[in-house]
Amino acid sequence: MFSIQELYAYASRVRRSFAEKLVELPVEVVSKNREASFYTMKNILLHMIDNEDWIVNWVIRAKSREYVRRKSEEYTNMNMVVEHLDEVEAKTRAFLSSVQESELSRKVDFLLSSGQTFKLSVEECLFQSFTEQLYHMGELIALLWQENIEPPKMQWFWNNPRELAA
Repeated sequence: MFSIQELYAYASRVRRSFAEKLVELPVEVVSKNREASFYTMKNILLHMIDNEDWIVNWVIRAKSREYVRRKSEEYTNMNMVVEHLDEVEAKTRAFLSSVQESELSRKVDFLLSSGQTFKLSVEECLFQSFTEQLYHMGELIALLWQENIEPPKMQWFWNNPRELAA
């Protein structure tokens, strides 16, 4: 059985390796409109980061109506994106390091921008954020392949937090 903390450790490690890969690439490559979900590789990565921030720091804390996402155009280079990633991951690690089982089972309102609301446990919200990242990771892989760029290793066996902690 995997803990939510292990899944997030894995997701964080993989997302960071993709962020580091995008930092290495020319700005034209990461900012090119590819007609993907969030158009550019940079914006897809930002969506992954912002989704975690929104869920962990706003939805779970019943403040989702107050959430304001910074515009992607304000991130003028990939180093700014990585700084944002650092901030969000620090908050997530702090939350996950102290979360109790009772908190994971607490129900919250998961309010979508469409106005539709779902009653989810905190653990389900965290799992939603984790799976959202996986969906977009596949998208980034395909976009990198279109540029003949080998994506970072994302498989569990390369990024297993249990093995890395040992």
